[in-house]
Amino acid sequence: MKQLKRFLMSMTLIFASTIMYAQEITGTVIDATGEAVIGATVMEKGTSNGTITDFDGNFKLKVSEGATLVFSYIGFRTEELPAQQGMNVTMQDNAKELAEVVVVGYQTQRKADLTGSVSVVETKDLKSSSDTDPMRALQGKVPGMTITSNGSPVGAGTVRIRGIGSFNSSQDPLFVIDGVPTTTNLNTLNMNDIESMQVLKDAASASIYGSRAANGVIIITTRSGKKGDKVKVDFSASLTAQFYNSQTMMKLANTKEYATSMAQAAMNDGLDPELYANNYGLTLNAAAGTPISAYDPATGQMRQFTVNGLYDGFINAKRTMRFSDTDWLEQISRTGFAQHYDVSISNATEKSSALFSFGYKKNNGILKYTDFESFSGRINTSYKVNKMITIGENATITYSNQVDCQPLENALKMSPTVPVYEEDGVTFSGPVGGMSDRQNPLRELYHNRDNRLKMWRIFGNGYINIQPIKGLTLRSNFGLDYWSEYIHSVTYTWHSDVVNNSTPSANLGAKNSVKWTWSNTANYNFVLGVDHSFILLGGMELHRDIEDRANAYAQMFALENYDYMYPDAATGTQRAGGIQEGYNLVSFFGKVDYNWKDLLLASFTIRHDGSSRFGANNRYGTFPAATLGYRISQHLGQDWIDDIKVRASWGQTGNQAISNYARYGLYAATYGGGRNESTAYDLALAGSGIFPSGFRATQAQNNDLKWETTEQWNAGLDFTLFNSSVYGTFDTYIKKVKDMLINPAYLGSMGEGGASWLNGPSLQNWGMELALGYRHTTAYGLKYNINGNLDFYRSKVTYLPETTTGSYVHTAKENLVESGHPYGSIVGYVVDGLFQNREEVLASGQENARVGGLKYADLDGNGIINEQDQTWIFNPVPNFSWGLNVELSYKNFDFNMFWQGVAGQDVYNDQKFQTDFYSITDAGSNKGNRMLGAWTTANTSSSIPALTTNNTGNENRASTYFVENGSYAKLRQVQIGYNLSNSLIEKLKMTSARIYLSGHNLLTLKSSSLTCSDPENPRWMYPNSTSITFGIQASF
Repeated sequence: MKQLKRFLMSMTLIFASTIMYAQEITGTVIDATGEAVIGATVMEKGTSNGTITDFDGNFKLKVSEGATLVFSYIGFRTEELPAQQGMNVTMQDNAKELAEVVVVGYQTQRKADLTGSVSVVETKDLKSSSDTDPMRALQGKVPGMTITSNGSPVGAGTVRIRGIGSFNSSQDPLFVIDGVPTTTNLNTLNMNDIESMQVLKDAASASIYGSRAANGVIIITTRSGKKGDKVKVDFSASLTAQFYNSQTMMKLANTKEYATSMAQAAMNDGLDPELYANNYGLTLNAAAGTPISAYDPATGQMRQFTVNGLYDGFINAKRTMRFSDTDWLEQISRTGFAQHYDVSISNATEKSSALFSFGYKKNNGILKYTDFESFSGRINTSYKVNKMITIGENATITYSNQVDCQPLENALKMSPTVPVYEEDGVTFSGPVGGMSDRQNPLRELYHNRDNRLKMWRIFGNGYINIQPIKGLTLRSNFGLDYWSEYIHSVTYTWHSDVVNNSTPSANLGAKNSVKWTWSNTANYNFVLGVDHSFILLGGMELHRDIEDRANAYAQMFALENYDYMYPDAATGTQRAGGIQEGYNLVSFFGKVDYNWKDLLLASFTIRHDGSSRFGANNRYGTFPAATLGYRISQHLGQDWIDDIKVRASWGQTGNQAISNYARYGLYAATYGGGRNESTAYDLALAGSGIFPSGFRATQAQNNDLKWETTEQWNAGLDFTLFNSSVYGTFDTYIKKVKDMLINPAYLGSMGEGGASWLNGPSLQNWGMELALGYRHTTAYGLKYNINGNLDFYRSKVTYLPETTTGSYVHTAKENLVESGHPYGSIVGYVVDGLFQNREEVLASGQENARVGGLKYADLDGNGIINEQDQTWIFNPVPNFSWGLNVELSYKNFDFNMFWQGVAGQDVYNDQKFQTDFYSITDAGSNKGNRMLGAWTTANTSSSIPALTTNNTGNENRASTYFVENGSYAKLRQVQIGYNLSNSLIEKLKMTSARIYLSGHNLLTLKSSSLTCSDPENPRWMYPNSTSITFGIQASF
């Protein structure tokens, strides 16, 4: 009987225990915006019973009756709620940036759980930018990412992540837009369509993309309909006025200053200035004209002259060009206007979402007849077929046309004495007499106005997501990047005295590029016990890239009209060409993410790539990576510490961005001709110099060509303190590149086919990056956020094989390579002042030295100036770069100011050839007005060499005279905005509305020793503009 009682009692306890845990609670966890909170911990209070939410924020947990559930997640306040069926839990932000979900490569992940070096871009900065390229709008805002560009309306920013990573192969990062990879610049992407952007900087973060990620990865996700939104309409418009800022404009000589420097150079050389000026259509002894004075070293006195046209006020014998005072920069520049208009319609329900957008932008550059115009349309949709299957697509189509021209060098060098037009007011004028052949820059722009490059681009993807069981997501994604461009360009005849073109010509060029990527992935997210969370990723990817190019060229037309001048209408030479090329890439990859108690974080990644660009011997490459993170804040127990995480990573990535024919032996047809059309066998010039027709080798085969590999170590710290008031990240890294892919030059004496792609040099970069911010809201409602970034890196070539050393000798001032120095360093002479007298010249050992000329240091002390006195004079790597952003908001007003700068940057100032020397380029060209302060025997304290009509001393050789301190600080943006009041918004039937006024590139602070006008443009590129933008943003 007692045994029966014990049995019944045991069964009762078991049954009661079963009842206690029999109820299964389901629910969803979202944030304040309605977005699912992925990976939130759901625990039964007082027990170890728990689970985590899935990718839709859903959870399922068996609990006892009367249980209380505890919901926790990094970046959110912990919530405790009674357990009940169908729970909908909204978690409130504690530190929003920690809770943010970011895209990191075929999957999403909490920002708080990142263990690699990933920068999340504030895309709101793009919404009010007047730029056509989103990357140029981010200059200085991401530590470790350098963006350079000029001011052309069609230009795209050059992006470098953590320095230069290769010599001859591509150094551009990989862009991944909605899961579709591309290396094409982003100036056709509508910036208002961008929802989020992440920059993967270290190899561990980027290695999931393998062979295409050696230079970093930028992941972009476009906008979609938001769950819970009714039909929503967003509209934005802006108008921008752009100016050629006098602060960044080269200070050119006017006619008076030009003639003065000409007379001074002639007298310095002991020449008759009157006769010398005659060579350029001028007389210095006119009865009436422009008075000038110049110092005559022969008499020690100032001489007076009157300048005018040599031919009764004309500068040419035909008397068609009147002596003038032309400001060529003013003639070719204008106030440029840019317009941006964007509208989107979005909607989302529990089963579907959709977004349609249309954008238009037109940017008329600050140089006449240059512009960029673009139309874009986008459709992003998704549809939940059932509980398991979701399908969707993201697609955009863009049409753009642009006309670009780079006339700045001609504008800077054309003599101010030359008028814009000849006397008839129609014919463009040009150089006369002994002036160098140079095009009228305004004619160059005007005749190029119809030579428009027209482009169509279709970019997008279609996908299917299948969730067969809890935590498992299968995804198949097919992406397409179709690019078609066409240009019809013509060259008209023109005549301007001594310079003319008598051969009208037309050129047709077309290119079609089709790139498709098919990726298939499986993501499995699960928990073992309560404390061990895993995310497993596996996948494969196929990529195909095919490009067709064709061109046709013809000369001589009966009618010079753009619409008539096609090759079929030509009466002269005609020729055509075309080619198709491409490559294939196959990839397999996997990743494991591990999370223990939100304390220990780890991941391991591996990718295996095969590329048709390599031979069978080395076609495949394997790229592993591993990361480790530890959240030490949980051990510190301090209320003022929100989160502190240390992390470390190691990884490898590959580079195969080389010619599609790099591994092949190549031949070209030769139809006879001179030495310049073939290889240089007849070195002694004893033969006829004519080569027979046939085929000649142009590239040697290399079946052993293999992957260029980048290996990177990274250590970092992420932190938020004082209830997220203080936040920041710190990273330090070492980046090593080995087996670098190069295509070095070779000596002609090697015979034909000497060129070949090889593996060879090694390179090392190392650096540190810091981002730090402070935000606060005062008791009076003033909100402010001050944040900045600072980064520096150092670079050096660590290995250069003997087989390639001869290809990188110091014969030019750019792209010099030597082990132990950064790539792009320059070797040259050290300038030790100017020669002050004849005795110094005779004692110098410097060939063709002159009084008042540059004096080069005798570094080896042998009394002779020669190549042995060269040393490294230019370092392309700055000391550090920085950005500083200030945001304020009070009630309905907001204010933003952004500064960006570079410190300790060497600039090789090519403009000094024109501003400091009369004859380095061509003696009759215009100069900078700095030249008026050049050295004379009456002005021996000047650092500008004495003017001369010749360059026998070879003073344009690479030297420290042209290397200047290019450090600068630029006020990139100032913006003030106003959000319309709620009462007014309601009356207008709107949900929000904002107007703003912003200025861009308003101020440049630079080193006083820098003589060029813009440290970002020390050459002759399209100038950067200053702009003012007015805009409106509204939602309905």
